[in-house]
Amino acid sequence: MNVVRPLSTMTRLSIPLAAIAFSSLAGLSLSTPAAQAADFADCAATLTGLGLAAPVAANACAGAQFPADLSSCTDRLTSSLKLTAADSLAACRSVRKPLAVASCAERLQAAGDATPALIADGCRLSLVPERYANCVLGLGDGLDLTRDQLLRACSNNGDVPRRIYPNFTTLGETQRESIPAVSPAPRP
Repeated sequence: MNVVRPLSTMTRLSIPLAAIAFSSLAGLSLSTPAAQAADFADCAATLTGLGLAAPVAANACAGAQFPADLSSCTDRLTSSLKLTAADSLAACRSVRKPLAVASCAERLQAAGDATPALIADGCRLSLVPERYANCVLGLGDGLDLTRDQLLRACSNNGDVPRRIYPNFTTLGETQRESIPAVSPAPRP
């Protein structure tokens, strides 16, 4: 006669952990090399379709962690803000989350009455573009300021990027002279 013994605690715990580990590994295989190659091809096609030169598109897509997000952001900014493709690409290229920048810009553009380059810069320079858009729209409900004044008030760009990268420029600016670093005052 066979005696059925209950599973030990260790065995009961290891079965769900093994299932979780296997499902996580199975999810990694969904990103096949063919799908990744298609992302780069789609990125290049979108950027050249917007009028950017092939070498510019190739460099931008090759340098993007998520090329599909970069091209989508560029396309969305070009169409919603009516920026040039080059300016839209510049706004989307140097950010962690290009789709968040595009969503922020579209929300602010839909609210109307703002300079497109200021919108793109504000969303691009913000660490949390959604919060930036909420700041601009929220303050706009309670204050009698122009949209451009609100964009500047909510912007957290200050001159912090210039302390790290002195030749940093915003969209539409020309290259500026290097700003000397400010040393903290010595303690007495």
